[in-house]
Amino acid sequence: MRVMLSVWPQTCHLYPAIPYAQALQLAGHEVCVACPPGAADDIVAAGLTAVVCGEPETDGWLRDDIHPKADEMERLAALLEIPDAERDNWDVFFQYYMMAVRFHLPSRPSRQNEALVEFARSWKPDLVLWDPWFPAGAVAARASGAAHARVLMGPDYSGWAVERFAAHAGRTAGQAANPLAEAVRPLAAHYGVEVDEELLVGQWTVDPMPVEMRLSTGITSLPVRWSPYNGGGVKPAWLYGRPERPRLALSVGLSTRAYHKGEWRTPKILEAVADLDVEVVATLNADQLEGVGAIPDNVRTVDYVPLVQLLPTCSASINHGSSGTFWASVAAGLPQIITDTDEPQRVVVADGENSKMAERHILSKVAARYVEARRAGLRLNHQTQTVEEVREQIVAVLEDPAYRAGADAVHAEWLAKPGPGEIVADLEKLTAEHRRR
Repeated sequence: MRVMLSVWPQTCHLYPAIPYAQALQLAGHEVCVACPPGAADDIVAAGLTAVVCGEPETDGWLRDDIHPKADEMERLAALLEIPDAERDNWDVFFQYYMMAVRFHLPSRPSRQNEALVEFARSWKPDLVLWDPWFPAGAVAARASGAAHARVLMGPDYSGWAVERFAAHAGRTAGQAANPLAEAVRPLAAHYGVEVDEELLVGQWTVDPMPVEMRLSTGITSLPVRWSPYNGGGVKPAWLYGRPERPRLALSVGLSTRAYHKGEWRTPKILEAVADLDVEVVATLNADQLEGVGAIPDNVRTVDYVPLVQLLPTCSASINHGSSGTFWASVAAGLPQIITDTDEPQRVVVADGENSKMAERHILSKVAARYVEARRAGLRLNHQTQTVEEVREQIVAVLEDPAYRAGADAVHAEWLAKPGPGEIVADLEKLTAEHRRR
């Protein structure tokens, strides 16, 4: 069969999807990855066929229709009766997820999205696997008659929101339109596609999340094992042998290096490890190290090293809870220390222009809660904990066998789930049941 994958064209969205594309291709299916400009080189490097749709946009994030409006966020939260325990889900959905969705779904269909749909209608895929943060893929599937499914790369914020709006539809008719549906509507209408729940959440969902990390409850899921993919690279000589003392990986992701200078968690962590008999490998670039004083002698800073090379040499992972780093740590069987705070996951806008984001990743709360519940690690709050408390946490995760046992149990459960190659037969069956031609 022909399979088209469609993703937001950045590595953090592309890399989780690549193992599925490779598995399908190795099983003999014809596979391509179609998306706006920005990811072609990485797609080709993975041995896959890239279809670049349209030309690069020049307006960037400057469009007036992209940015979330705080008053509308609060109005809808009240109408939907979002409880405090789920407020983070709502804030992530409305501020981060919807901002990303709108970037590639302008109010007037873009040439990029038209090119995507036109390619699908011409190539006629049997199955479209699409990134939930890039729902133009769903429109392309429906317009071409393909079966279609979402591929989750983290907790299901969009599915959670769709279920919330559906549960309150009778009470909030005319008052609470789902912003996801409204964002998809112009492109869908352009091709005569109905905006219904199936369009927004797929006919099924390829879901690597454990039950404890799932947000949606009634969506048809195809469970799968997350397969870490980092794009490969030449192994540095210092990773050839085993370390002489416990090695810790410190990774806080790409967001701070992409948008900020300085890294709020790092100074306290580096101070905490300075006197320990450990080796720390910190994947931090110059921007992230801005404002950090002297680097301790037992800390090696590297701009980048693939986690699939680094983590198997480590005894524990200190990270920000993003899916890529979190699951790479699980795959390596490591106890984890997840950095998180008690802040609301809200962007605070000052002076009508400048904004302050919470000092935590949008997934850190879910990841930290999971590792603590499974006794597979600890949560680190740099805002409230002292250097001494952080040091005690690191020592505990390294020396208390309970954390290693917890990490081993999580690893065993991860390993027991079917890998991407093992769900190909399920994808074939579901495709045959759902395609519309």
